Amino acid sequence: MKPAIVGLALIAFSVSAAPAPHDLDITAFFTGRTRTENVLKVAFHRPTPLNVDSIGGKGDRGDFVLVDTVHEGDKPVRTRKWIMHEVGPGHFAGTLTDAVGPVDMSVNGGVATVRYKMKGGLDIIQTMTLQGDGRSMANHVTAKKFGLTVAHVDGTVRKLD
Repeated sequence: MKPAIVGLALIAFSVSAAPAPHDLDITAFFTGRTRTENVLKVAFHRPTPLNVDSIGGKGDRGDFVLVDTVHEGDKPVRTRKWIMHEVGPGHFAGTLTDAVGPVDMSVNGGVATVRYKMKGGLDIIQTMTLQGDGRSMANHVTAKKFGLTVAHVDGTVRKLD
């Protein structure tokens, strides 16, 4: 038995007979369709479902494009777009329509860490940890303002294609 990954979200998983995940190929994982099922917890508010249907692939400029359809509680459905390009081994940079400024992503083994700023001064750190099945990732997002955590998201990303 091998111990399962302990994610940055400080969630400890029990010892499992499942094989350890392989290195994460982030563009291969998000090529095609994925579905992310999350729960958004904002300080002083009730938990809200936050689900994202995505379609990704190679852009016409050689970059990677991911289009998300975001379903957040009772809010109107919205679309956002990621455009990312590899700037070095395991390191990506790009843009996100929700972000103010650049998006930075690093991939180390089976873990991808994404950092960016949102409107309103929110600092976002997203950690996606590849699971043993190779077709799902644990998703954890922390939103901070003035260094204090004001919201977090926990869920699972599943590859559909």
